[in-house]
Amino acid sequence: MAHPTRLGTPGLLAAVVLGTLGGLTIMIVPGFVGLVGSLTGLDDQSLGYVASWDINAMAVAIGAGTFLISRFNWRHLALLALAIIGIGNLWTATCGTYPAVVAARVLAGCGEGLAIAVSFAALGSAPNPDRAFGIYLVVGLAVSAGILVVLPALQVSIGPSAIFIGLALIAVSAAAVVKWLPTHSSMSAANALDGVSVQKVLTVAGLAGVFLYFIAQGAMWSYFERIGTSNGIDPDIIGQAMGVSSFSGTGGALVAVLLTNRVSRAWLLAGSGAISLLSFWLLMGTVSAAQLFVAGILFNFGWNLAQPLLSGVCAEADARGRVVVAMGCIQTVGFGVGPALAAALLTGHNFVPAAWMSTAVLICSLAIVLGGLRARGLQALPHNSAVP
Repeated sequence: MAHPTRLGTPGLLAAVVLGTLGGLTIMIVPGFVGLVGSLTGLDDQSLGYVASWDINAMAVAIGAGTFLISRFNWRHLALLALAIIGIGNLWTATCGTYPAVVAARVLAGCGEGLAIAVSFAALGSAPNPDRAFGIYLVVGLAVSAGILVVLPALQVSIGPSAIFIGLALIAVSAAAVVKWLPTHSSMSAANALDGVSVQKVLTVAGLAGVFLYFIAQGAMWSYFERIGTSNGIDPDIIGQAMGVSSFSGTGGALVAVLLTNRVSRAWLLAGSGAISLLSFWLLMGTVSAAQLFVAGILFNFGWNLAQPLLSGVCAEADARGRVVVAMGCIQTVGFGVGPALAAALLTGHNFVPAAWMSTAVLICSLAIVLGGLRARGLQALPHNSAVP
């Protein structure tokens, strides 16, 4: 059995499995919406609300997890999360109406959020959290890309109900790896009497930066398809661009894994920001099919290069893992706020104001995070570069 407070290689695997199951709905949201549509026959607007209910429930559960992970055994919380995900997916498989599927997905979302909370706490306790989160993103993006590829064929061959039942069985089977998770943070017991020191400057900078970063990314990604359509690009080409974009995210996370021991976190964050800003610029004004492809590749590459680094900042702010779990909630909310802000700036099919808004917000985000790193003297390499 794994050490009760240390994240070794088996524990890293368990945290990655748990986090991938928890984040799967967001990672495959276009396929998820289609799957629920095939199951229930709901219209597009209702399907959007179903996805929103699931993701909002997830955000609330991650927020609750911020407090739970410092009070309860992580393995017990993980088992509870997997059980809720399993029950939610089994319930979804039987649904045929809007109220029923919303209720089922809210339940599943609660399990997903709790799974992410425990996963993020465990990943944040790794000797090198930047690298641990990078590995999680590489695996999660690769798995979700594979699912999106085979999902249409599975819907035809076995049907949506069987797929949700399969997801429930996978969640239950994942309980086998929970024993490898730490039971709590290695700092919890040592600091139980005198309290845990939270680096306030880094906490504020990390959470504010993550919130703004996901507003910027959510605003542009939500309208990526519409930008292509408004420029008369063929729908098949837009779909291909989105697929290539998602795949490029794996490369960004992998670069973070490979370079986190060699290049400072501050420089990597600055580089990811420059890549994202270039993708925003390519999506302004008249956009050709080639521009859409290049912008998509740069967009997800930069985004997923930054994510493990931002997670590492939040992990270092609090050794107990509360800040990095709160980050999961904050980024989910930010990702939902972004599209609303972009929508308020739209005038017909002119997406340029939204792109400039995202540009300004992203610059502010990185300025806040880099300022926090400078203030705390953390712009150097992570203090421990051992592989988790």
